[in-house]
Amino acid sequence: MLKKLFVIMAAVLAFTTFSFAVDPISVEARLSEIPGKMPSNDLYSYVYVFKYKVLKVESGTLDAKEILVGVYNPLIARGKVKDKMADKSKGNVSEFKAKAKHRLKLIPLEGNWDGAVEDEYFDDEAIRYLAVEVNE
Repeated sequence: MLKKLFVIMAAVLAFTTFSFAVDPISVEARLSEIPGKMPSNDLYSYVYVFKYKVLKVESGTLDAKEILVGVYNPLIARGKVKDKMADKSKGNVSEFKAKAKHRLKLIPLEGNWDGAVEDEYFDDEAIRYLAVEVNE
């Protein structure tokens, strides 16, 4: 009986720990750097990591002044992605350009993307975020 109760409690704990979605962090930020050249989208799907300067945190908690942000297939306009990542590629940005100001909704990259990552910041140990929405 006690063993059965323990198994049920462990299952409930595992379910509640891993089944809820993380609230995104909303920021206004300037795209400060596009490192290297983005691969074409006909080769494979990937997340490309950009560097942003945080101008304003609109919701959530974020202490960093600069952040590393992954964008799924950035050569495709936001809102035009039609595959399994469409719900994590929202927004109205048609092209990513250095110095552009964006409103971003961010979630942790780790645990939300398990495919290829093009990341020129391999020496930087900062947290990588995934932009699930990018608006001008």
